[in-house]
Amino acid sequence: MIGEIRAVAESMFLSGDYIYLGMVIVAALVGVFSMRNFGQIFCVSLLAMAVLGLIWLVYGGATSEAPSDPTTYLGQLDAGWAVIGAMSGTTLVGYLVTFAVAIGVLFIGKSLVFRG
Repeated sequence: MIGEIRAVAESMFLSGDYIYLGMVIVAALVGVFSMRNFGQIFCVSLLAMAVLGLIWLVYGGATSEAPSDPTTYLGQLDAGWAVIGAMSGTTLVGYLVTFAVAIGVLFIGKSLVFRG
């Protein structure tokens, strides 16, 4: 389990794909600024995962990689759902824990900066 979490964290933050890293950071910041106390960390992590999916969907629609044919687009959407369905539970938990750690660190930093 620890190895899976490490692999997910490395793929998110150390993959070298700066566009994806920017999407992850934006999703984590949405989670940080929507969180009121530290007890909401896992709910906010789920929110951040959903925001990342929405950002990825909008980015795919804005780039030239998006198909213009609705049938092809629906086929790609079904293929994306199949990839998510094929993920193991430990991979999904790895994403959740990675987002929780990133959001927790950013939330503590935000709390220290915006004391009041």
